[in-house]
Amino acid sequence: MARLWLLIALCIVCAQAYADKKVYRWKDQNGNWVYSDTPRKGAKEVKINTNFLTMPATDTSVLTSSQSPSGQAYKAAIIAPNHKQTLRDNTGSVYVSGQITPRFAKDFTVQLYLNGKPTGPKQHTVTFALRNVPRGEHSLQLMVFNGKNEIVTKSDETIFYLHKASVNN
Repeated sequence: MARLWLLIALCIVCAQAYADKKVYRWKDQNGNWVYSDTPRKGAKEVKINTNFLTMPATDTSVLTSSQSPSGQAYKAAIIAPNHKQTLRDNTGSVYVSGQITPRFAKDFTVQLYLNGKPTGPKQHTVTFALRNVPRGEHSLQLMVFNGKNEIVTKSDETIFYLHKASVNN
């Protein structure tokens, strides 16, 4: 059934492209509908109403920015964990997600800082997995760098608290 609708949609698109041509349909030996611009014996002409095929214009200005990436005002934010959130993980694993707006430029890199120290090398994604984080209060901050290794923007500090089960329990 899905193939039938795909075929119908393809025929409609073809019909719109060749508005002066006619489209015919017939059943093949397997009982499937066949659409073509060439009539066959037993084929019937399909009347196509192209008024329903018009689509409103779409604003594509975001795809062609006249402003260079370095001229834009970028913002970085840590979206997980939340500010002042308490996390409970006995292994000390903390998963951090960030967000860069507007769209992350191709040559940008991001580095995560835990308590003012980098957690690893710069990377091209804004998701991080930290391991063996000790219990207590910690701060996180994202820094975004351009291709020249200059800081483009940095996030506000996010504070989180990591709880672990006590060794005595």
